[in-house]
Amino acid sequence: MNTDKNITVALVGNPNSGKSTIFNSLTGSNQNVGNYPGITVEKKEGLKKYKGYNVNFIDLPGTYSLSAYSDDEVVVRNFLLNEKLDVVVNVIDSANMERNLYLFTQIVELDMPVIMVLNMVDILKSHGKTVDKKVMSDILGVPIFATVASKDVGIVDILDCVVNTFENVEFKNQIRVKVDYGDDIKGETEKLEKLISEDSVLSKFPKSWLTIKLLDNDPLALKLVCKAGNETEISEQIKKSRNHIKEHFGRKVEIEIADRRYGFAKAVVKMVVKKTGREKIDMTEIIDSFTLNRYMGIPIFAVVMYIIFKFTFTFSEPAVKLLGLFFRWFGGAIMGLIPDGPVRSLIVDGIIGGVGGVLGFFPLVLFMFFAIAFFEDSGYMARAAFVMDKIMSRFGLHGKSFLPLMLSTNGCAVPGILATRTLDSKRDRLITMFVVPFMICGAKLPVFALIIGTFFSAKYQATVMFFMYFLSVVIALGIAKLLSVTILLKGESTHFVMELPPYHLPTIKGLFLKMWERSWLYVRKAVTVVILISILVWAVFAYPQAPLNENFTEAEKSALQLDCSIAGRVGKIFEPLFKPIGIDGNRVIALIAGFAAKEVIVSTLSTVYSIAGEVNSGYTRTLREKIATDDDWSPLKGIAFLIFCLIYTPCIVSVAVFFKETGSSYKWLALLVIGNTIFAWIVSFIVFQLGTLLNIGM
Repeated sequence: MNTDKNITVALVGNPNSGKSTIFNSLTGSNQNVGNYPGITVEKKEGLKKYKGYNVNFIDLPGTYSLSAYSDDEVVVRNFLLNEKLDVVVNVIDSANMERNLYLFTQIVELDMPVIMVLNMVDILKSHGKTVDKKVMSDILGVPIFATVASKDVGIVDILDCVVNTFENVEFKNQIRVKVDYGDDIKGETEKLEKLISEDSVLSKFPKSWLTIKLLDNDPLALKLVCKAGNETEISEQIKKSRNHIKEHFGRKVEIEIADRRYGFAKAVVKMVVKKTGREKIDMTEIIDSFTLNRYMGIPIFAVVMYIIFKFTFTFSEPAVKLLGLFFRWFGGAIMGLIPDGPVRSLIVDGIIGGVGGVLGFFPLVLFMFFAIAFFEDSGYMARAAFVMDKIMSRFGLHGKSFLPLMLSTNGCAVPGILATRTLDSKRDRLITMFVVPFMICGAKLPVFALIIGTFFSAKYQATVMFFMYFLSVVIALGIAKLLSVTILLKGESTHFVMELPPYHLPTIKGLFLKMWERSWLYVRKAVTVVILISILVWAVFAYPQAPLNENFTEAEKSALQLDCSIAGRVGKIFEPLFKPIGIDGNRVIALIAGFAAKEVIVSTLSTVYSIAGEVNSGYTRTLREKIATDDDWSPLKGIAFLIFCLIYTPCIVSVAVFFKETGSSYKWLALLVIGNTIFAWIVSFIVFQLGTLLNIGM
């Protein structure tokens, strides 16, 4: 057996076909996640050692076809065409076989070894149906396996077939059945094939695929013709062939080709899918009668979000306290080992105080991502998009905008902004990009957890967090409406169409993989970006050193040092501007530092209190305890501070991505950075002044 052989396998399938679940089962934790060169579409690769082979699985983005109308479709098609692949695994949702086979009809035209995986056969069985795999395999000319990926059923069969396909040359070259487009279309494809065969560039591509794509008026296929030596002759033939087919069938070629593909898929399903008896009760339909109900849908969504926050705060609190105790002990231990001076202050106040303040809330981030992943994988979040579409469309947002907003809530505004590429309209994209930063992303979560945990008891923490999340949605919808009715982005939103996957229980393995994948970004930032900024923040608070003498008390020395430092002086300059919203100079510096990354707000506050209170409290109290006993804080000031954090300019990476995605427009950039900050000040001012007037939270 060859122990140094590599096998490259691409996983292809419709969205919600269970493709990624199969990928996770096959590769486990041996995964690399990145983006395809030049396109911000997620690329996943995973390695599996099996029977002496290194099997490299590539999980391609979910797609319904190999056309050229979205980044996902382009990525999948280009990858299948240009990469050297040994096997393609086409994952099919058994309960929606006819629609899924439409993609298969295009894959087989690429003339490469294909294995078909009928996933979720348990759901098909629950519908009172079964599929004859042998008959289906004989019809299509490809090996077919049934799996239940959520339970790891049939995964080993896939691996065995991949190895057998790789080792068996005859199996690789097995004739696969393609769609019969009829004599008229076939005659036109033969004319094009003859011209393509004479060209050195076009002859490299599968002829059966390229000729159909040229007749289908596919833009990327037509670009290939521009490079051909006999471009004029081919272009003229394409035009003649398209006109001939249109005249013969009385409709566009694209419609005729699509109908033939769907007709093929329908015929296959009719021959291989049989009823086994009485159809069982469809739990998805029963649950959807509540979750998609016009009156109950939105309240249920609100309850789900409250459950997520309640779960997060309740179960993460012990771990957050434990980590707080650890960093408090660790800081105290280091203080005892290093003599008093700048080095000790840098390590204890700057690095441990800053990074520890951020990492202390890591359990909260973990639990939040776990809870969201549960509702995503169960199939509910797709329903939430439909429910919210009814509201969002009234405010000028597209239904698909919900997905970038949730992506931002799940982790970071950057992928949320990039996810707007799935929106067809430039207007819809711009409006969505403007409102994505208002979501409470993973970077803002520690700031909210810190302030809410300081001023509110455990009984009310989830409620306050839910209110802040609700406020973020209200603000986002309000801004979207404002943009959609003004001359800036006035217009109608396009229609929203989305597939609803069946409900199912997520796998523990899948949940933990997704949770860690999203949380790792938080840890990586803490040990890279946050540590560097924490050192910078410490420096601007520690220098220049104040002129001190022994007559000063320790509290006076700390206060004088803060006043004389660079940060203290900058804070004093901006303090009059922020005083009306209840924010002092030190918190202004934290907000300025937060422009680099929102987590840095916590690390900056931690550094401030470490420097200011080293002798008084040192590492005997947590950051929450220090803030709670600071007379310059109050619940009202805390809420005003959170509202400002929620609305003001997003982090610098989000701003850079926004700038690029808007075509490097300085007009939109200024509106985002300056406009958001002014708006944040106005809202915080109203809340703080109204609260002060009514004596609430003082």
